Amino acid sequence: MKVLLSYTSLPHTTGMYLEKALRSCSDVLTCGPAADEFCLSRWDLMDLLPKVRQQDIPFFSHPYMDLVRGIPPGYRPDFCLFVETGVHYPLAFLELFSCPKACYLIDTHLHKESHLALARSFDVIFLAQKAYVEEFSAALGRPVIWLPLAADPEIHKPCHSEESFDIGFCGSITHPSQIRSRRLKRLALRFDVRFKRVFLEEMSAFLGGARVLFNDAVSDDLNMRVFESLAMGKPLLTPDVPGLSDLFSINGKDADLCVYNDETLVPQARLLLERGQDSLSMAARGREKVLFAHTYRHRAKRILSVMEEISREASGIFSGGKRHGSYSDL
Repeated sequence: MKVLLSYTSLPHTTGMYLEKALRSCSDVLTCGPAADEFCLSRWDLMDLLPKVRQQDIPFFSHPYMDLVRGIPPGYRPDFCLFVETGVHYPLAFLELFSCPKACYLIDTHLHKESHLALARSFDVIFLAQKAYVEEFSAALGRPVIWLPLAADPEIHKPCHSEESFDIGFCGSITHPSQIRSRRLKRLALRFDVRFKRVFLEEMSAFLGGARVLFNDAVSDDLNMRVFESLAMGKPLLTPDVPGLSDLFSINGKDADLCVYNDETLVPQARLLLERGQDSLSMAARGREKVLFAHTYRHRAKRILSVMEEISREASGIFSGGKRHGSYSDL
C-alpha cells in the first residue's frame, strides 16, 4: 500500500520507529516538520540534534504549499497516517487527499480533550492507551483501535557492559508529581540505583549494566519503556497499568515481568535481585513475547491490515475530495 505518513521528525519517537517498520512492508512517503534547536533545547534533547533528519517532504513556514510542491506528479496514497509526536503543526494532507485518514495518538493520558477534538478529523483512530478506547469510540462513532507501543529489536536489544549495578532507569525524573523521583530515591537507599536520560543505542548500552530495569508510569500510561526494557532481556519492575495484563503475564511462576505498587516496590526489587536465575528466566520470557508480538513491525502490519479493509469499504464513501459517510465498526 502507498502510505503518506506525517509526523514531526524526532529520532526517539514512535513516529520514527513506525516509519522504519512501515518502509519494510509498504511504500511510504513522509511529510512534516523536523524538530529544530529551539524545540530540542526546550525539551533538553540537544544530544539528539545530529540525528534529526528532514522528511521526504519537509514542512517549513507554509505546510500546505510545502506539501503541494513536494508531492510527486500523479501521487495518490491509499491512506494517510498522522502519528502524534508532541509538536503541533497544520495537517495539510487532510484537505488535499480523498483517501481514508488515520491518526495514531500516543499521550492521550495527558491530552485527552485535545486528542478527542483532533480525532474528529480522522476516519480511523489508533490509540496507544487502552483506557480511552471505549470513551473515544462512543464519542466519535467511528473505528477506534487499541494499538500499544512497541520496541525496535535492532535498537532495544541485550547489550554487554563491563559495569554492573542493581537497578537502572532511563528517562526524566522531573515530572511535576515527583512520584518517580521519590520511588527512585526509596530504591537508592537500599540498592545501587543509576539513571540517565539517554535514548536509542546509548540507552541500551547504559541499561546493559543493570541487573534489573525500573519503570514508572505517568498517569497510568502503558509507555514505550515497558516494551523497550523487555526487549533488552532484563527483568522489569513496572507498575500495573491498563492493558499491561492483556499483553503480558504479570502473575505466577510464568510471569513475563514484575509489577509493583508503592507498598511492594522495595520488596519486589529485592526479590528480583535475590532470585537471580528466576529473574533471568522471567526476563527471557518477556523478551521472547516482545519479539513474537510487540515490535513496531507488528504494529505496522496491524495498521496496514486495518487500513486495507477500510480502503475496501471506503469505495463510494470518498469521492471528489469529500467524505459522504462515516464508518461504524470494522
